[in-house]
This record gives sequence, C-alpha cells and structure tokens, in this order.
Amino acid sequence: MNQSFWNKAAISGILLALVSVFFIVLQSVLTPGRGLSILFWILKLAATLGLLYYFMKDFGKGKESYTYADSLKFGLAVSFCSSIIAAAYYYFHVMFLFPDTANQLSNALLTGFEQAGVTAEDFNTDKFIARLPVIITISQLIYYNILGLLWSSLLANGTKHKIVSTPF
Repeated sequence: MNQSFWNKAAISGILLALVSVFFIVLQSVLTPGRGLSILFWILKLAATLGLLYYFMKDFGKGKESYTYADSLKFGLAVSFCSSIIAAAYYYFHVMFLFPDTANQLSNALLTGFEQAGVTAEDFNTDKFIARLPVIITISQLIYYNILGLLWSSLLANGTKHKIVSTPF
C-alpha cells in the first residue's frame, strides 16, 4: 500500500474520530437523560456511518475499478486510524478532563464486586482500579476496531464500482 492510501486514511480517520469525540464531550458536559442519550447515540451512528461511506466512496472515485476488497481495505484503514485517535482521546478524557467519569465507573465496579461477593483476598481491586483507565482505553480501541470492521464490510458493497467487462 502506498503513502497516499495511508495519508487519505489518516485524514479521514481524524475526521471520523472527531465525531466520536464530539459526542463523548457532549454527553459529559450536558449529562443528558435516557431519551437524549439515545438520540445522541442515533445521531453519532448516523454521522459516523455517513462519513465512513462518503470516505470509502470518495477514495474510489478516480479509479477505473474499485472492488469490494479495495473499499474494505480503505474502510478498515480509516476505522483503524479513527479508533486509535478516539481511544487515545477517551484516555485523556477519563484521566484529565473528566476524572469524575473514572470515579463513577470505579464506584460502580466496586459495588458490583461487593454484590457478587468478591473480597480483597479474591481479587486485588486497588490494582484493578489503578489500571482502569488503561483497561478502558484498550477496550475502547478493540470496540472501535470491531465496529470499524463490521461497518466497513457492510458499506464496502455499496461503494464498489462495477467493472465493465466486454464479451470479446
């Protein structure tokens, strides 16, 4: 793969990640209710799918043939770049911008451990809580990559160009 491919994928990934970052910040600042959270989720889904589709289609515009595989590769590259940026932002978000998020999550986990009967002898909760932001970041990276794989594979079929073949 050439440098132009990765340059376009990185720029598209940055723009795609900005949508996720925008909605993460919006939900942290506004602390919406259940209905508004669902609306934000739907808007985020529509925006990210629309942008990913646009980027995949736009990348194949100047090419004579743009197969499913070509479209899928570009979609995966965009999603990979986007997932790195979004997961890195989420770490920054949890550690520095909104540390209350980590505290709320830690309290919820500790309450769940207590209800499940997990004791300090069974599980080192202090060590787990200390590493929680890194665990969250890695899980976000995996989550975004899986979603990128899923959506890229579904959208790639609609972005390919038909190869004109002659019977002669």
